[in-house]
Amino acid sequence: MDNLALFLARFQFGMTAFFHFLYPPLTIGLATLLVITEGVYVFSKNQEYLRITRFFAKLFAINFVVGVATGIVMEFQFGTNWSQYSSYVGAIFGAPLAIEGLFAFFMESIFVGVMLLGWNRLSAKAHWVSTIFVALGSTLSAVWILVANSWMQSPTGYKIGSNGIPKMTNFRHVVFNPYFPSEFIHVIAAAWEYSAFFMAGVAAWFLIKNNKDMIMRKALKVAVISGVIVACLQIVLGDISAKEVVKYQPTKLAMMEAQWHSQRYAPETLFAIPNNQTESNGPQIGIPGMLSMLAYMNPAAKVMGFNKSISYINHKYNLKLTAAMFPPVSIVFWSFHIMMYFGFYFALVMLIAIYLLFKGKLYDSSKMLKVFWFSAFLPLIAIEFGWFTTEIGRQPFTVYGLLTTVKSVSPNVSALDVGLSTLMFTLIYITLASFAIFLFKKELKERAEGKDELAGESAPSAASNNKEALS
Repeated sequence: MDNLALFLARFQFGMTAFFHFLYPPLTIGLATLLVITEGVYVFSKNQEYLRITRFFAKLFAINFVVGVATGIVMEFQFGTNWSQYSSYVGAIFGAPLAIEGLFAFFMESIFVGVMLLGWNRLSAKAHWVSTIFVALGSTLSAVWILVANSWMQSPTGYKIGSNGIPKMTNFRHVVFNPYFPSEFIHVIAAAWEYSAFFMAGVAAWFLIKNNKDMIMRKALKVAVISGVIVACLQIVLGDISAKEVVKYQPTKLAMMEAQWHSQRYAPETLFAIPNNQTESNGPQIGIPGMLSMLAYMNPAAKVMGFNKSISYINHKYNLKLTAAMFPPVSIVFWSFHIMMYFGFYFALVMLIAIYLLFKGKLYDSSKMLKVFWFSAFLPLIAIEFGWFTTEIGRQPFTVYGLLTTVKSVSPNVSALDVGLSTLMFTLIYITLASFAIFLFKKELKERAEGKDELAGESAPSAASNNKEALS
């Protein structure tokens, strides 16, 4: 594969990953919020929480269906564009993907059907259990996808066979590789955070139109209470995740912080304009010693610079990489910092909102409601920049220290083949995204106009509850 084909293959995989990651975070997080709202209904019999659950379950269904369609293409690319990667690590990498498809996604899909179609066919508790299994299934799907991805970040549980191909020696070590725990909790928390802002944004939109809407007042309350917990926790989890980068990917850390030269009392860079040509930063704002402190819990600790980190991994893995083989530092630096800026913004917004909630002023604060409506999809942008940091920062490796991207691509795929398929996939993804947006807007409009089909429906399990009482 020539350089243009390699570039297009990288672009296509990045593009499909971008569109695919638009949907699973909301599926994971919103399913968990539905468990909370339906659980409140089950134990309190408050019909307003049932209405919240049923309305947001419809939005969940739209997101779930489109998300399934976007995920299919990425798996096929392993065989079409990345055949050498699949041949090299397929025996290891394929196992968690197979488990995700055959077990977690299968379970999730079954119970999504039960949840969406079982409102008046199951008892309240039985239906709530189906919602719990949807949330569990979506989370387990994420587990196995993140096992595969984190193994690429810090491969363990294998040995190189006589044919030069890695062979799994310990499945437990593959699953619980060093990167997995921190990556898992960081990604899942991000999904919860996104869903809290999504629910808050939707509720705020209705409250801007009618702040006496009691159902959406309660939806906003659930979103804010959940959101403030996870938004503040996410800052801590992000720091834990970054410490794993320090241990296993020093080149990524150097790019994330635009740390060109090794130094003690390394600053935490808040703003900089990295320049690969001069291997220095333009205007820069930083906190002296903070990076050393965050990385090693010692402000005097020495942090490796970019070139030193390349020498380190060359020695560790017996490679001959040069700085030119790595992505521009500015891309990784800004991806990481935009994600970080958003993280602090989300925590601030939720802290202000919880204060207004306790003061009884949240629902009447038009400014706060507009902030939530504006911020509904901002966590998704932060998630995407987080993945940019993770995946671009791993370059030039597909499997860190083990397999480079150049050696991973299919040898007989031309730039024309990749270019045409990229164009086709882009058009399909744009169509699907437009369809999802259309359906979201349709559901919001119908409820705003009082055409909510749930208004006259009975609660799930009304007959079943009577049977339970008689028994």
